Amino acid sequence: MRRFATVFVLLLTLSTLFLSISQARGASPHEAAGPLVITPVSPAPNSTTGSTMPTIVATFTDHVAPVNPSSVLIFVDRDNVTGVESVTVSAAKITYVPPSILALHNGVNNVSITATDTSGNTATVFWNFTVNTNLTSTGPSLFSTVKPATIVFYIAIAAAIAGAIVGGYILFLKQTTRFTFRRYFATHHVERVYLVVYLPCLVAFLVVLISLDYVYNTPGLPPQAPDWVFILGLFVALTAFGVDSRHEMHRTKAYERAFAQFLFELADAMRGGIDPAKAIVELSKTQSNIMSKQLRIAADGIRLGRPFESVLRDMAVPMNSPLINRYASLIADATGVGGEIAIVVYRAAKDMDDFVKIEEEREKQLLLPVAVIYIAFAVLMAVLFALIYIAPDLGHLNINFLGTNPLSGGAKAAVSVPSLSEATLKERFFELMLINSLGTGAIIGAFTEGRARYGILHSLALVAATAIAFAIVFGT
Repeated sequence: MRRFATVFVLLLTLSTLFLSISQARGASPHEAAGPLVITPVSPAPNSTTGSTMPTIVATFTDHVAPVNPSSVLIFVDRDNVTGVESVTVSAAKITYVPPSILALHNGVNNVSITATDTSGNTATVFWNFTVNTNLTSTGPSLFSTVKPATIVFYIAIAAAIAGAIVGGYILFLKQTTRFTFRRYFATHHVERVYLVVYLPCLVAFLVVLISLDYVYNTPGLPPQAPDWVFILGLFVALTAFGVDSRHEMHRTKAYERAFAQFLFELADAMRGGIDPAKAIVELSKTQSNIMSKQLRIAADGIRLGRPFESVLRDMAVPMNSPLINRYASLIADATGVGGEIAIVVYRAAKDMDDFVKIEEEREKQLLLPVAVIYIAFAVLMAVLFALIYIAPDLGHLNINFLGTNPLSGGAKAAVSVPSLSEATLKERFFELMLINSLGTGAIIGAFTEGRARYGILHSLALVAATAIAFAIVFGT
């Protein structure tokens, strides 16, 4: 009898243990036992999402009593976000969409939800999911259905059609008006702006279009690939214009120095009793500087009988310098009035020469401020690099010191701002430095020469330095 009782107790114990194991296997590992059950819906447990602001959803099932919405608490990565405005709670489910200020970080994120029904039953669910912005895409790209060969093909067709139209029109002009390119370009000079602005911008647009198509249709490229494409387009579009602007600036300054020297020689010739018109003819035979072409054209005008003041004004126009135009007009007006023209010419030459020397001295003095701007740019880049390096150690930024949660209309809540992922920080700081490079170059041009376009080469140099620095430091 005692043996039978022992066997009965052993069988009862094994049955109870087996029943417990079966119930445990049948239940979700994330759900608390009891009448109230909380089921995670989105993102699914142990899943991966490419969004840092996914919609977090959990449902409530309770056959005893309804859930009290005011009792529901939601924690994301140990941060209480219950009071955030994007949290929606009902008796059936809870929905939370993280705002941009509370965007989730790359890696594993945890969610914990606790709820209590009106009968006092409490349940808690806990699950985690992974955020990977580099693994998944937020949606199909604009170029996902277009191939680079298709773009090139359509561009070639458009170019062929345009070429056929232009060729037909030129053939029509040859048959009706005896059109020739030599005669046309002899009277219609091609403006430099077409070659240094419009054409490079068109080429840059095509380069960016084809490159973006390749980037968005080629898997495995780094996240910064579109930024590199725009950098390439930037160099294609602005390099010619920047080089031409700097060349124009140096050419104008060379003209100003040469014109001041020309006025000195003209004044000496007039003091020697030579007529100013004849002096231009004589000086055109000896001048070999940048003004030699303008002097030869002016001498030809004098030989054709044109007046001195008209020739002088016309000679100043191609030099494209307000300073030269001002002094040329002054001398031309003085010549028309009469009097001691040689003295006027000499004083104009002396004033212009002094002005040119002051400008040259000012340029030398501005080298130090420009160097300081470059150093400040380098310091800013170093600070951003330091922030990127220490970003993973910063953790979450706690804003509880504000006393209230600004996202919940003043309700008390323990809210913290999660740090951005290291990859996101790199990309944002990289784009920030690119924008800063363009603005800094424009400031240098406006500060030193009075025009922002003279700083385009500075902008491109800073953009190149930024790209090289990020590539070397982070291998992007």
